[in-house]
Amino acid sequence: MSDEKNFNEENEEIEETVAENTEETAAEEIAEAVESAETTETAETDESADEETADTAETDADAEDVSETEINEAVAAAKSVFESVQNDSDNKSKKGAIIAIIVAAVVVIALIVVGVVKFAPSLFNKYNRQGYIDVSGRTVGEVAEESGMELDEFLEMFGLPADMPANTTESAAYNNIPFVNMAQTYGMTTDDLKEILELGDEVTDETTWGEAVDQATLGAYVGEDYLDSFKEYYGLGDDVTVDTLWGEIRQTVEEKQREERIESEKEAEQAALEEEEEEAVETETEETDTTDDTTDDTTDETETSAE
Repeated sequence: MSDEKNFNEENEEIEETVAENTEETAAEEIAEAVESAETTETAETDESADEETADTAETDADAEDVSETEINEAVAAAKSVFESVQNDSDNKSKKGAIIAIIVAAVVVIALIVVGVVKFAPSLFNKYNRQGYIDVSGRTVGEVAEESGMELDEFLEMFGLPADMPANTTESAAYNNIPFVNMAQTYGMTTDDLKEILELGDEVTDETTWGEAVDQATLGAYVGEDYLDSFKEYYGLGDDVTVDTLWGEIRQTVEEKQREERIESEKEAEQAALEEEEEEAVETETEETDTTDDTTDDTTDETETSAE
């Protein structure tokens, strides 16, 4: 009864505190709740919060190459943590459970805010939302800079929309090049390129490359002689034939290309890290040898003086 009375008194104090602060902003209320949690949390709750913080840090570290789907998955994972804390509340004191839930809620909110701030510019880019896989990991702004051109000059040269942002992926930019510009890049006329890809009259000069090539058959785009090796490399089944349209298997192919690029980058980073470690060991060895030589010289000089 004494514990229940104390808990009721604590609830009354919390209600009075909420009433007194109704005119404060939501951010101030959350800050006060988190501060209260930090000062009153039990040892068990501290350990739980530490584990949740560690999980959140790992999530942030893995978010470098994130897409809209990956952000949604991360948010879902954080919500799972929140629900887990709620489910465990029966095994804790009521007060401790409330504090733990507040901490978990802050974790969820923080993750969502970070995701929106960090990735919103790319996600709100209408060209990046057209469904083209980011194969190269580069943006059109980076490609233009590497070409020694201003972005507007680069866009104009390839007939790309003048409003295309610099953070548009290279893949999205490439697939938005007008068909006529792509034909000129290959040194052909529009009709010549359409004939090679066996495209119909629905493809015009203004049709984007991505829209046009998606209508080409694999027999025309890949070539019948190379189709079997192409299917084997990209893991395509027997249902894929010379008459299959490129648009039907494009995402499968480009996703594999993306994975290969990421793996290659990881291998390069690992190789660079190992090289740095080897250089550090060599430098340390050289410094040790130099120190030993200096010590030997000093010892010899001391012995000579003694004689």
